[in-house]
Amino acid sequence: MNSVISTRIINNVHEMKAIRSSWLELERNAQFKSAFNSFDWVSTWAEFYKEHIEKLLIFTSWDAEALVCVLPLYISKSNLKTACYIGSYEPTDIETCSEAQDFLMRSSAVDVSEPLSVIQSTMRKEGLNSIRLSNVSPNALILSAVERSDFPTTINLVRRRYLVDIPDGAEKLIRKTKRLRNAALRAGMRICQVTTEHDLERVFNALITLNRKRWISRGYKAIFDAHVFREFHRNIARKLLSTGSLSMLYLEQGSEVIGVNYGIRSNNTVIFYQSGFDEDKKPNVSPGKLLHSAQAQKAREQSLSHYDFMSSSLDETYKQSLASSSEPVYEVEIHAHKLTWVLAKFKVFARKIKRRLVCLLYTSDA
Repeated sequence: MNSVISTRIINNVHEMKAIRSSWLELERNAQFKSAFNSFDWVSTWAEFYKEHIEKLLIFTSWDAEALVCVLPLYISKSNLKTACYIGSYEPTDIETCSEAQDFLMRSSAVDVSEPLSVIQSTMRKEGLNSIRLSNVSPNALILSAVERSDFPTTINLVRRRYLVDIPDGAEKLIRKTKRLRNAALRAGMRICQVTTEHDLERVFNALITLNRKRWISRGYKAIFDAHVFREFHRNIARKLLSTGSLSMLYLEQGSEVIGVNYGIRSNNTVIFYQSGFDEDKKPNVSPGKLLHSAQAQKAREQSLSHYDFMSSSLDETYKQSLASSSEPVYEVEIHAHKLTWVLAKFKVFARKIKRRLVCLLYTSDA
């Protein structure tokens, strides 16, 4: 007899905490998961970003009393007509950038027709025009689900994700940075990993200082200067460390931390999240490249599938030079009505025309 799937919607942190044990059980057994739909990430984000949340809209699907699927969305106070994926579309100076946005799902055998129908009815009930995901991979379950449905949907290529494939890409990157490792060794530098809370506190503070110095020197704001962003990451990093999902490497000379690479273990991948390093330190051993190489080597030792540079602009060159492969990243918007779908398509078309006109004008001036 086929299982009957039921869907419940979680609207606040209290309701979310009530299903914590079921969520963690799903994470342990899920075939499809990431750090960005984990209970720790979603609940911590909801706690620190509560001033920006009008309402949580977390779709949970159940097979009897077993949680089998989660899609974590929220409605922002700045846009009451659109539901977004947790950890995206906050103000840009504090945006957390949840990657690989998708269902947390027990297996591909879970029937998503029930949660999709509830999503559709919920959009009407909440008066929403759309649901928006900003970072969707080509193999995402949510992408294939909406493509099979009759939802009016717009799918736009917005960025690319650059990857170091394991083992071949890692081996190439390790060879490419051999000279840097030798120079660092001669200068008395060593690469270490955060393994304790004491390490984390010291290295995280160094990350804030180094990241700030680098971006301020370029005339940009430092994202860790924003209290909510800084404290969210200080808190989530502790939780990631306790579950073995933190991959924070640092370059040290004596007792001084001169470079930090903040990585997150997400299923079978390590994702590079933030960095900071002292560009004035002599000799300059390119600590950014050195720590990327060390992360790739660590991923290889753990028999993971990729070291992931996160999604980047389409014209990214630095990450492209280190990566061995890439994939497109899409923005997916599910519309409640065909009218809003038509308007969205028109806006995309208008932006393309504008870009072409700007290119033509630039070419003619040249």
